[in-house]
Amino acid sequence: MELLEYTRTGSSDNNEKTIENFPLAKATEKHISIQRLNYFPGLGNDKHYKILWILRGVKTVMINDEIFNSYPNLLVLISPGQKLKIETTEEPEGWILRFSTTYLNLLRHENFALGNVNLFSDSDKIPKIVLSPKIGERIHSLAGMIDELAGSHIPKKENAIHSLFKAILIYCDSRCNVSLDKNANPQEIRIVSNFKQLVTDNFTRLHMVSDYAKIMNISPKYLNQIVKQIMGVTAKQVIQEQIIIKARRELKFSNSSIKEIAFSLGYSDPFHFSNFFKDSVGSSPTLYRNR
Repeated sequence: MELLEYTRTGSSDNNEKTIENFPLAKATEKHISIQRLNYFPGLGNDKHYKILWILRGVKTVMINDEIFNSYPNLLVLISPGQKLKIETTEEPEGWILRFSTTYLNLLRHENFALGNVNLFSDSDKIPKIVLSPKIGERIHSLAGMIDELAGSHIPKKENAIHSLFKAILIYCDSRCNVSLDKNANPQEIRIVSNFKQLVTDNFTRLHMVSDYAKIMNISPKYLNQIVKQIMGVTAKQVIQEQIIIKARRELKFSNSSIKEIAFSLGYSDPFHFSNFFKDSVGSSPTLYRNR
């Protein structure tokens, strides 16, 4: 589905003005498009940059001659000319978002950069990220909003689409994601991915690393070791981050009392929840809600 297409205007002495002299909506020469993965025909010799997002249903991904395993919530950044093939196990779910070289240059002109993600560099390395399940949900929602805005007549929708696109890339830089490389151990990646999904599904009632290790039939020490090795944070930090994200949201955007929020997050004693929140955020739940 084609989303956007703009034509560069405003020449002087038969020379086009530089990108710097144009706002985004007028400077973008190419279009941005998004396509559902289950209609994917395969790509080769494509002049666009691409973001491939896989929710499920894909066994392997091939970029040129490099083949790697797929995982739920896998995101791959693909440069122009790189050939893409996927091997499916069922009807795949996900999407491919294409955008032009000009658009990427606009991002770079805005000094847009990420800390941990290699954003379409000129090297042969293909950035591959296994997203946290919650971040995968957010990225999927952002892509849907881009698609919705593109088909609308909302004023200044181009600026909104630009912001949503950057938000997708920023979410890719979360410490809860896993960056894959050629030395990545598939079994360890699966363990970490499974752990993150279990945390997403159970963090409101299971707060201990040992709870998840028991479900996964491995030792807490081994689980923490693998998570630390692959993600750079402890398994406990992954659990606590989910609790804090949910607590912040409830404090800011719900009318539930702090006691009710504590109970909903699995704390039988609101005092313990308040101490945990203050240690993590730096302020009490009451101060955070009122500021």
